[in-house]
Amino acid sequence: MNRNTQIPAQRPSLVKSILGSRVVAALTHPHHVDQYLEAFNPMWSLTEVKATVTTVHHATNNSVTLTLKPNSNWAGFKPGQFVQLSTEINGVRRTRCYSPANSAHRNDIIELSIKAHDWGFVSKHLNNALKAGDVVTLSQAQGEFYLPEVRLENVLLISGGSGITPVMAMLRTLIDENFGGQITFLHYALTAQDL
Repeated sequence: MNRNTQIPAQRPSLVKSILGSRVVAALTHPHHVDQYLEAFNPMWSLTEVKATVTTVHHATNNSVTLTLKPNSNWAGFKPGQFVQLSTEINGVRRTRCYSPANSAHRNDIIELSIKAHDWGFVSKHLNNALKAGDVVTLSQAQGEFYLPEVRLENVLLISGGSGITPVMAMLRTLIDENFGGQITFLHYALTAQDL
């Protein structure tokens, strides 16, 4: 069976409705039905956003870009928002916030660029240990910092360091929309190597 298969496909809403029923909840008590679904496929979930790592790219020695393929629970994002990524490290679930860097018009993937900090336990794990085929859990997109729905004639984007990722999502979204206005993008980095 393909790892990326979603909850059985014929009638996903009917299947989710049945699996989410009180009867199934009573039969699977004390565990949630998701725990049983994960035994068949780690991407299956009634409520959680699960994502498979499809590619791992290291642009620098201390950064990684992960391309993730989310399951059908993913509702998309507004460019600039963030997600909470959870992964298990040594048997403990760890969660950190990251902003998608891809265009919001690419709902089939989520691209996260993560810099490993010397003190960053999770960021170092994501940089050094995560590989294609691994499955992580995500929250739905959150946050009030995002590209306005009504596009202005001209856009000024300003970012610094790893804060570039939400701004990249904004820029890539505007490009996908064939934005006709002027875009000025000003980015600050500590060193030329970081840039």
